Amino acid sequence: MENNYIEFNEVDYIVPAETYSIEYSYLSKQGFPFTKDFLLRVLYISPLSKLELASFFGFNQRELDVALEEPINKSEVSYLEDGRLCLTTVAKGYFSPLQDKPMVEKPESRTSDATFELVGFNKVNKSNGGWHMGLKLAVNYEVQSMSEQHAKNMFSKHFHRFFEAGELGKIKTADNSLPSLYSVDKVTKKRSVSHRIKRKFEMNFDNKIKPFYIDKIYENDEAISLAIAKDTDNLRLGSNIDSVQQAWDAFEDMSVSRFIKPDEIDFRAMIAEMADSPSKKPYELLIGSLYSKLPWTKIEQHLKQLKPAKKQEPLKTLSWIGANTRYWGVSESFNNAKECLLAHQKKNNDNCYDFTVYLPSDDSDKSKEKATKEWKRKLGNLSSCAGILNGLFDGSVEVIFMDNEFAAVCYHLLMPDLSPVHIPLGYFTKDKQLIKRISKVVNNYLEGSIAHNKPNLLGSLF
Repeated sequence: MENNYIEFNEVDYIVPAETYSIEYSYLSKQGFPFTKDFLLRVLYISPLSKLELASFFGFNQRELDVALEEPINKSEVSYLEDGRLCLTTVAKGYFSPLQDKPMVEKPESRTSDATFELVGFNKVNKSNGGWHMGLKLAVNYEVQSMSEQHAKNMFSKHFHRFFEAGELGKIKTADNSLPSLYSVDKVTKKRSVSHRIKRKFEMNFDNKIKPFYIDKIYENDEAISLAIAKDTDNLRLGSNIDSVQQAWDAFEDMSVSRFIKPDEIDFRAMIAEMADSPSKKPYELLIGSLYSKLPWTKIEQHLKQLKPAKKQEPLKTLSWIGANTRYWGVSESFNNAKECLLAHQKKNNDNCYDFTVYLPSDDSDKSKEKATKEWKRKLGNLSSCAGILNGLFDGSVEVIFMDNEFAAVCYHLLMPDLSPVHIPLGYFTKDKQLIKRISKVVNNYLEGSIAHNKPNLLGSLF
């Protein structure tokens, strides 16, 4: 059990990449026309006189001279001293121990598009997921300025692998033989694209982080791993345990705090309680941000059960208060969850709820304008999004709730001695009293202000 790992966070890394048009020539083995093919085969077995060749093919003298003209001119066939015809060293090279028919390599010109990411110059299949909802990795600008030459070198070095993987399109070769690269004539940069790498953060019961491996997905794994480590593992943010404890007190919550020690998390006890079914507690424990797989599965189960509001009833409100951390929202899973909330808003063309995502902003001059710009860069689409100052408990807490229906709370713990990224832990509940308590804390914040004429709620960001 000590080697079992628990996934607690997922971060997407965006690697800048370039697509190039590559003009090149390759050598492909090809066979010969029928008559020449058999002429070479016969002479490969044994030298023959012209009379014997004419008899073998049923040719007259003129027809035999025509058949011999090209191979003699190309120094493929020559005469022995006794007048018999034989193959030269050139023609004998057309045969191999693995083939009984002669083959010759001929250059063929071709143009293929290829995309290389700019950190390790690994070839990647295509753009993956756009530039939003991820941490963009830094690129060496000196390397980037020479990107066409680097692309040429990598294409030349790994041509056979690209061919065998079918990444160069359809290249015709005789008998599925392997072509060889003859020359790379021109490399032209066409466009900049993004390449997305997902990293799952996992921890075992001894609070040891699982090492990050790309598992030979790329030719140059080391460059990618080092770039991600430099961006994350080497950046240790300060502890936020004081802010999280304030949240526990405000929510009167004992769901998660029982498992948090000064320098460790008791995942063994937490997993044991999560496996206890049916639970006698008014909540279910969650591991991961609310948009991650397991928490979101629990939330979506309840969304599917919601019914449209009756005509005389006020429309319910679903609120999602985001965390104000470096790693919140930097995953395609966030957008998938948001799209899911939008999709469940209507059933049979009737509305089930109003929906708003509250995105935290640092307290500064022109907070709304800066929040809009920053979140637009981070998330792209800001539909149904509003801004709030700082976030709940300095942005350490994420909440999704609907009055009288359900609530999910997630504490984004930052314990730098355990993990370089936040460890999101929380709970889901349908208990009316718990929902009421959560709603009161959240609404007091949304309706409050940090100073005179400085309300927490900044308003719509789209």
